[in-house]
Amino acid sequence: MTMQTANKLPAWLLLNTDNAVVTLTRPSEVNGVKVDSLVLRAPLVREVRAADRAAGDDDELRELQLFASLAEAGLKDLEGLKVVDYRRLQAAYSNLVPHADYSKSLPTWLSVTAENAVVSLSRPSEINGVQIDKLTLRSPTVREVRAADRAAGGDDEQRELVLFAELAGAAIADLEGLKVVDYNRLQAGYFRLEQDDGV
Repeated sequence: MTMQTANKLPAWLLLNTDNAVVTLTRPSEVNGVKVDSLVLRAPLVREVRAADRAAGDDDELRELQLFASLAEAGLKDLEGLKVVDYRRLQAAYSNLVPHADYSKSLPTWLSVTAENAVVSLSRPSEINGVQIDKLTLRSPTVREVRAADRAAGGDDEQRELVLFAELAGAAIADLEGLKVVDYNRLQAGYFRLEQDDGV
């Protein structure tokens, strides 16, 4: 199934919910083999967090490590790409994990009441040993937010994971196994739950 995008995709990019295939401008060596394209898998939350931890404050290294993991390529292989081809990988990643502002309009994959947000996932995922295609977040209490703050020990990403796991009745490891695009949907749902829209 091909993802729908507002803009037409360039001819060098094939995109679906699980990966992006990037045609390179010229063959490049990856894992000892000359290739004319690279496949980036859609990232999982745990992969993004692992790259964050490994790279520290180095944003370029974080991106390189994440892309290397998603493409199953070595760092040196990606560093050997022509800049134009690396920019293609960046564009492919941006299409796999789009950044959108959901604060004004309610997307079709989200329904929100005063009590919960129901998020339709881009693809089924395993939560608590069961394959699901929707995940429900309860509206948080101040107590739950404070408990997540204490449990995370100053780590904002961990705090959010702890809180979302509590609100969804899910294990943190299951949430870390979500595609990033689906985790972003949870964040959008949570944003709607904690905002007062005057209704």
